[in-house]
Amino acid sequence: MTGQRGPWQYENGLWRAKENMNDKSYYLLGVDGGGTSCRVRLATADGRVLGEGRAGSANVRLGVDNAYAEILQATAEALREAGLDASILARTVAGFGLAGAVDDARRSAVRDFAHPFAGVAIETDAHTACLGAHGGEPGAILILGTGSCGVYQNAGRFQVIGGWGFMISDQGSGAWLGLNLVRQAMLALDGMIEPTPLSRALLARFENSQSRVLDWSEQARPRDYGAFAPLVLQFAAEQDPLAIQLLQQSGREAGALLARLQQLGAERVCLMGGLSEPLRPWLPKTLLGLLCAPAGDAMDGALLLARRLLNETAE
Repeated sequence: MTGQRGPWQYENGLWRAKENMNDKSYYLLGVDGGGTSCRVRLATADGRVLGEGRAGSANVRLGVDNAYAEILQATAEALREAGLDASILARTVAGFGLAGAVDDARRSAVRDFAHPFAGVAIETDAHTACLGAHGGEPGAILILGTGSCGVYQNAGRFQVIGGWGFMISDQGSGAWLGLNLVRQAMLALDGMIEPTPLSRALLARFENSQSRVLDWSEQARPRDYGAFAPLVLQFAAEQDPLAIQLLQQSGREAGALLARLQQLGAERVCLMGGLSEPLRPWLPKTLLGLLCAPAGDAMDGALLLARRLLNETAE
């Protein structure tokens, strides 16, 4: 296959530059396309940030056209902030970190889409978060939010643990914390275990009715279970035994993910996600020495992807 797109030419399975892509007239765009929102950062070829923008979810599972619509909306905002117009996109190399871009078929669909950029490199948003957290150096992240996922990166090679979805994965996450609370509250309602103030508070939301809990559960999504995590944290501060039991369990599950990252070779791990700090005190103390502060964010990681593509195609 051969072809041309702006200053790029397709040869032997790769888009290669027809001119010096390290020229300062080129730009870099880093995209963090999560399941909730899409953020972009526009920079010069030498890394000077010019503008940022935000739009809605760019999850590839919602459709490549939808993902690009949100990316381009956020990019337009970044261009306005930078005082530039869309004509520069033909000289912009983009790095995408997109939720749902978990296989070659989805990544190829994104690269092959009729986009306005000079070139696109793509990984999942977890991959770019890992790159950004360690500035491209070897290291790992453990995401503890509604879901959970661990990523280890070394020399551009990634290994992922967990993150396969609520039904079969996501241990130590907010969704699992909420699910386990609901399960224990139902056991208390059936008289199988002693109720606690936490279980009573949860069941009061359902008027102490098993059928209401059942009806809710048949429609509930991971974020609905995750919405109960603050309730667990609230009652744990009041020494509720069920809350403490649940957080101890979540800490063990997150600790198992940390231990596996260490086995893979990670010497530094950044915790990320809304549950990461609340769960830190419940992690195994023997693993706390692994934890470090992130050097950057997922947009920085996406800019590193873009920079790599720029360098590769200029060779």
